[in-house]
Amino acid sequence: MANSTDVLHDVECRQYHSLHNSTQWCDFVTNTPDCAMDEGFVNYIQKAFCNFPPNLLPLVATLYALWMVTLFVGLGTTAERFFCPSLEYIASSLKMSQNIAGMTIVAFGNGAPDIFSAIAAFSNSNPSVAGVAIGALLGAAVLLTTGVIGAVTITRSFDVAKRPFLRDITFFLATSYWTFYLVYNGEINLFHSIGFLAFYIFYVLFCIIGRFINQKLRQRNEDVVEPEQYENNEHEPLIDNQVGNNESDEANQVQVQDSGEWSDQHLRTHHHKDENHGDYDAIDKEEKTFLSELISGLNPIDSGEWKESSYLLCFVTVLQTPWILVCKLTIPTILLNEVNHGWNRPTSCLSIALAPVFCLFATKGGDIKLNGVFPLWTLMIIIGLSIALPTWFLSTNSRPPKFHSAFAYFGFVVAVIWIYSIANEMVNIVQTLGVFLNVTNVIMGLTFLAWGNSIGDAVSDITLAKQGYPRMSFSACFGGPLFNILCGVGLSCTISIIKNGRPVMVKFTSEQAVVCAGLLSSLCISLIVIPLRGFKMTKSYGIVLVFLYFVFITIAILTGVGVIP
Repeated sequence: MANSTDVLHDVECRQYHSLHNSTQWCDFVTNTPDCAMDEGFVNYIQKAFCNFPPNLLPLVATLYALWMVTLFVGLGTTAERFFCPSLEYIASSLKMSQNIAGMTIVAFGNGAPDIFSAIAAFSNSNPSVAGVAIGALLGAAVLLTTGVIGAVTITRSFDVAKRPFLRDITFFLATSYWTFYLVYNGEINLFHSIGFLAFYIFYVLFCIIGRFINQKLRQRNEDVVEPEQYENNEHEPLIDNQVGNNESDEANQVQVQDSGEWSDQHLRTHHHKDENHGDYDAIDKEEKTFLSELISGLNPIDSGEWKESSYLLCFVTVLQTPWILVCKLTIPTILLNEVNHGWNRPTSCLSIALAPVFCLFATKGGDIKLNGVFPLWTLMIIIGLSIALPTWFLSTNSRPPKFHSAFAYFGFVVAVIWIYSIANEMVNIVQTLGVFLNVTNVIMGLTFLAWGNSIGDAVSDITLAKQGYPRMSFSACFGGPLFNILCGVGLSCTISIIKNGRPVMVKFTSEQAVVCAGLLSSLCISLIVIPLRGFKMTKSYGIVLVFLYFVFITIAILTGVGVIP
């Protein structure tokens, strides 16, 4: 029996396909370590194979796929509407410059889905699940540096900012080679994980010092204007929706503000566009009843946006509605650019009361009893009420309490727990679908997980290019994944090593070799071709980049399904 257990340690969960007797499937997934899920709330693999007859597995797989889409929507919604606003307020309260905030707070906010998905995958005791994170991080990097850059270039031709491009791609190549070494070596220890974080800190300092020196040189040569030079945006707000109203204004905006520095990008946060906002402000909020104010605060749909949205956006809004509602009930929010920072008395007090209990159950502490008798969740309710009641009595409908700014930090913590919980379920469901499809975790990571987490980046970068900022979009396609890899691997592996007391083991496979080779190849091609083209990005080259991504993803998938050995 011991020998059979040892053999199962080397068996992949997807090898259940080789068992022709379906009655053995439940025993196989139960006893195979590769099928284990120690994170998350549901073991989707065991539920599917042990609770449903084999003829219903296609239906189960379909439901799982729909659940995966729902989780992607929830992850993006939580990050955009609750996590990023807290970060935005914190950055503003700390009086951080745009340059520093762009490479720390903004990068963390926009990369939250990738970072927390990596933390969820690397924290899993199953070594093969780390392949999901490797595939997702590197796959997203290839997608952004080829497919998305290609789409941006097709949208608008432009000249690349030379200095930021050469700097970012040099750091990116070094990071990629380092990542490939760790994956090939099969082990990530504490020295390497902290080294990744230190390398990103060095990159941030290099950017800040380089930008400072560049601006000093510009002051000495005020009469010489180079295309890659840019204005200092350090004191701009983190969110900038000001775009030229006509073609000439837009062109001037590009000349002045499109710096080519990805650190000048802004947080992807949600902004209300309610046409009746002015009328709403005129209403005396003190006269509104508790119920009407509560309904107004919990309402997940902005009436102004709904009227202006297309059918597709309305459909997305419907998918977001349940996530927005449950997040509003549990995450205290504070909105930097709203009246009274978005204060809503009933909703805020309710979320404060429920947040401690939610955090306890989300971290699987609901069964804990103090001294074996007193349930910990009861203490969380007392803590929540002890904060919510003073908040209620020290505020009015139109005036938040003096300590309202603390909501940003409290909301940040709760949003992190929400995102991490969703990311755990998302990694587990991606792993399960890979088992159903007989596809490796690496391929599932570089396709479904990378695509899902990169949708926001792709839409944001293409939209930014259409608004007249193609160089900033181009730079973000390098700076964003650079941050995600360094901090995604560095932070998640550091947490995992401290938590488990051992290095993170990575199983090197042919699929990981293809992903690493694809990323290194795309970066080397850009480093060689773009300077040879005089740093000019045209529509024809954009089409070539999109074609390269499809070639890469085709080779990766064929390798994953065994067509290419």
